[in-house]
Amino acid sequence: MGDFLQYVELDSFLHRLDPRTKFVFFIIMSVVTSFVKTGLALLFLLLVFMVIWSLARIGSYMLILLSKIRVLLLFIFLLWLVLGLFSTNAGPSIFHSSFQIFSWEVNVSFEWFDLYKGAVFAVRVFLMISSFYTVILSTNFSQIILGLRSWRVSYAVAFGIGLIFQIIPIIVKEFATIIEAQSSRGLEVEQCSAAAKMKNYIIVSLPLLFRVLGKGHAISLAMHYYKLNFKVRRTSYKVIQPTYRDAVFAVVFLAAAALAVYLQLFHYIPL
Repeated sequence: MGDFLQYVELDSFLHRLDPRTKFVFFIIMSVVTSFVKTGLALLFLLLVFMVIWSLARIGSYMLILLSKIRVLLLFIFLLWLVLGLFSTNAGPSIFHSSFQIFSWEVNVSFEWFDLYKGAVFAVRVFLMISSFYTVILSTNFSQIILGLRSWRVSYAVAFGIGLIFQIIPIIVKEFATIIEAQSSRGLEVEQCSAAAKMKNYIIVSLPLLFRVLGKGHAISLAMHYYKLNFKVRRTSYKVIQPTYRDAVFAVVFLAAAALAVYLQLFHYIPL
C-alpha cells in the first residue's frame, strides 16, 4: 500500500463507473461538505462514504489516509478548542474562569460545545479530502481526461485537470517522504508540542517546495521532449458509456446530498 494516494487497480463497482459520474460525485460532495456544518449531517455523510469505501474495497486505503492527515485534523480540532476558550456558549460548562490583564477583564470558558465544534470542523475537512481521494483511488489519469473530453472540454484543460489529480497525491507523498527523512535525522515532528510541531512543519516545507519545483520541471521537460501538442486532434479506442450502475450510484449520492442539506437546514446548531 505504498502508493495509497494514487490510482489502485481493482475490480469494484466504483472502478467500473463512468469517470464523469465520479467527477460529478466529487464536485457535489465537495460543495455539500463545504456547506454542511451540522454534526448529524456530517455523521450521516461519513456513514455514506464508509459504505462506498467498503463496497469499493478501498476502506483500508482511506484508513491509511486518515493516519497520514491525523496531525492536520488534530490541529484543526485543537485550534477551535483554543478559539472557544475566549467565547461563552450555551450549554454545560467544563471550566470557567476570569482574570484581569491591566484594565481588561478576560473570561476563559471551556464548554462541551467547544468539543462539538472542533469535531465538526475536523470531520468536514476529512470529508473534503476524502471525496477527492475517493475519485483518485478509483479513476486513472486517462479516464479523467477521456471523461472531460466527452463533455467537449478542450484537451488542454482536460489534461491540466487530470494532471492536478495526479500531482496533488505526488506532492503529499513527497511530503511524507521528507517527514520520514527529517525524523530519521532527529527532527521530531509527531511527538512534540503544538508550537514545536508548527515550527517543524515550516522547516519541512522548504525542502518540499524545492522537491515540488523539481517535479514540475521534470514534467515540463517530459512534455517538451515528447512534443506534446494540444492542437492535435486525438481519438480513443475506449468509449465510455454510462450504465445502470451509474444511474443507481447517482441516485444514491444525490439523495444522500439532499438529506444532508435537509439536516443542515432543519437541525442546524449555530456554531
